[in-house]
Amino acid sequence: MRFPYGDVEVASIGGFLLVAGTDKALAPYRDVQSTVLVDDLDGLKKLLDTHGGEIISGPNQVPTGRNVTVRHPGGVIFEYVEHSA
Repeated sequence: MRFPYGDVEVASIGGFLLVAGTDKALAPYRDVQSTVLVDDLDGLKKLLDTHGGEIISGPNQVPTGRNVTVRHPGGVIFEYVEHSA
C-alpha cells in the first residue's frame, strides 16, 4: 500500500511503514520511535490515564483510518494506528 500524507509519501510493506520526503517534510516524524497497529484507539485515553503518558496529536483521520501520537512517561514517542475496516 502506498499513499501521500501531507508533504510525505508513505508505503506499507509487511509490518513496516516507510516515510519518504524532504528533510523539512520529515521533521515532524523524526521523534516517533515506532508505529504500532492497534485494533481500537478508543481505549487509549483510559490506558494513558491509568499508566501515564500524554496524547501529543490526535486522534486524526489518516488515509488508512485513524492515528494518535503519544509521549510515554519515559519520553519515548509512539504513533498508534487503527485501520478502518
